[in-house]
Amino acid sequence: MAAIKVLSLLLILCPILSFGQKSIYPKDTIYIRYNEDIHSKKIQNHPQMGKNLYFKNIGVYYSYSEKADTLCIEKLRDYHFSDLEEIRKKEIEWVDKKYKNQKYKPYTGSKNAVFQTYVIEIISEKKIVKYPVIWRNERI
Repeated sequence: MAAIKVLSLLLILCPILSFGQKSIYPKDTIYIRYNEDIHSKKIQNHPQMGKNLYFKNIGVYYSYSEKADTLCIEKLRDYHFSDLEEIRKKEIEWVDKKYKNQKYKPYTGSKNAVFQTYVIEIISEKKIVKYPVIWRNERI
């Protein structure tokens, strides 16, 4: 009877312990500055996903549906903004590091697996908004 109790306790604790560990290949955080010249912004209501804000940047869509942070403009200097070339370079470096011992390195298929991405928009002379975004339509 004691063996059954120990076994059932292990079965309960095993998933909790295995999912609570940090990845040895953590996501890099990148920031993209919203610029009206190269971005467009529109709000869409989707039946299953709710209200989304889409930022279009040269053929790439970022979808936002979580809560954004409104910050003072002074915080803007704390962020390094990345362009698409730098993001691609970081993505390749991440894949090379994660799969360094394998003969073939897989294509990740999505930057969401590699990056935690934020779009930062200046909304006034004193405030900025930091949106956590998800990459969409990358394969188009």
